[in-house]
Amino acid sequence: MTTSMIRAYRFFLANAGYIVGQRALCALGLARAEQHARDNAWDTEWVADDCPDLSWMSDEERSQPHEVLGCILRDANGNVLASLWGITDPDNGYMRVVAAELASEAMLNDRQNASVYAH
Repeated sequence: MTTSMIRAYRFFLANAGYIVGQRALCALGLARAEQHARDNAWDTEWVADDCPDLSWMSDEERSQPHEVLGCILRDANGNVLASLWGITDPDNGYMRVVAAELASEAMLNDRQNASVYAH
């Protein structure tokens, strides 16, 4: 495992993957997904979510200003691979986790599509 992969694994171990009994495996999967996205020139675009659903917030929370974003993962050709919306007040660490989660989802979709078309 490379030094950058070890650093990524440690980051995701500390910031994501909180499934009981699966934490290390989830962190490693996210580190691999992040590297796969980098290797394939996938890019994340963060845009304002102009129509977020904030119904889960209290009235007091909704009255406060919030940054609500969407994240779009695109391949090297600009095709949308995955997206997530309604991301409220994310910090840089959470944005990194979201990007890796989207890459993981796109990798799974690629594998499933390859399996379907191989038959």
